[in-house]
Amino acid sequence: MSEPRLIEVYKLPTVDNVCNQILREVISLPKVSMAHVIMNKGNVSLWHQHSKMTEVYFILSGEGVLYYGDKALQAEKGIYLVLPLNTPHKLRNIGKSDLEHLVFAIPPFDPEDVKILDSSPTENIIPAKLSYDKPPITALDGALIYELMNVEEREQLDVALAVGFLPAGRKAIPHYHKISEELYYVTDGFGRVRVGEQDFEVKKGSIIYIPTDKVHALENESDLEELKVLCVSSPSYTEGDFILKNDRN
Repeated sequence: MSEPRLIEVYKLPTVDNVCNQILREVISLPKVSMAHVIMNKGNVSLWHQHSKMTEVYFILSGEGVLYYGDKALQAEKGIYLVLPLNTPHKLRNIGKSDLEHLVFAIPPFDPEDVKILDSSPTENIIPAKLSYDKPPITALDGALIYELMNVEEREQLDVALAVGFLPAGRKAIPHYHKISEELYYVTDGFGRVRVGEQDFEVKKGSIIYIPTDKVHALENESDLEELKVLCVSSPSYTEGDFILKNDRN
């Protein structure tokens, strides 16, 4: 995959799965794959684990509880959880509407690496509430970002995830990467992404694949609301691989 690409997630076909969820396989890169899942009201996934894949859950909307090991986490918009190898887990929709989330598999998803477990956790565990405990940082392109993985996780998995924000009416500074390819998943707002010589209009559910060595920049076309994206870098980004367009040789 070497050319920029726009994917509209809600237009992708659904695939059968053992949990009877509305599941769409979005994209697979050499180190990571992304799936989009909608759980209907009252739905719960099976208690299971993986021995070869680390998974990362990112909640897009709805209300649920994510059980993992002997713990539980409130699953609400913007919450994420990194699930190391051999961590039993399941997700329950406890809200009054659909629970929508992304699942990243590192390395890419392998259906042979799904072990269904017989015993399930007691569901009287009080779920913890996660909050972003650090202020956002300003990236070189001018966007505000929250890094969703710590340094150890990024180094071990060689994949990075971050939530990025552009205020209303703002444009990011064009830049590129020589090592990492990227995915932008738009979670809120609307705008435009320029990649190389191509322009893509984006809104909630839009995904942009950005190959290495392609100059790119986000633009928030709203006068009122933030443009918010989930950014995936594979291999994991490094400071030296964030190159502004004006520095291009």
